[in-house]
Amino acid sequence: MPYEDELKSLSNPIRQSVIDELARQPMSVRELTSKIDVSQPVMSQHLKVLKDTGLISARPEGTRNIYCINKDKLAEIRAFWTAHWSNLLASIDEQGE
Repeated sequence: MPYEDELKSLSNPIRQSVIDELARQPMSVRELTSKIDVSQPVMSQHLKVLKDTGLISARPEGTRNIYCINKDKLAEIRAFWTAHWSNLLASIDEQGE
């Protein structure tokens, strides 16, 4: 299934919170840990999963990385699921007729 890794990464509540926070503004690990109650090593692990699936990216700023949402990737996933569910619902409707 397309986007399986991305969707799996979003199934974790902490990573969902990270996405929610980064949707508001780009942040560093320290800023994210101040908003989401996890240790810095745990946050770094979650950021790695999101980064590996392309949902977020990081840019260096001095001695830290600033993380931000990959809007294009989220738009791709949204378009896929919108089309998938529309087709699925149309198939169900055809069966009922």
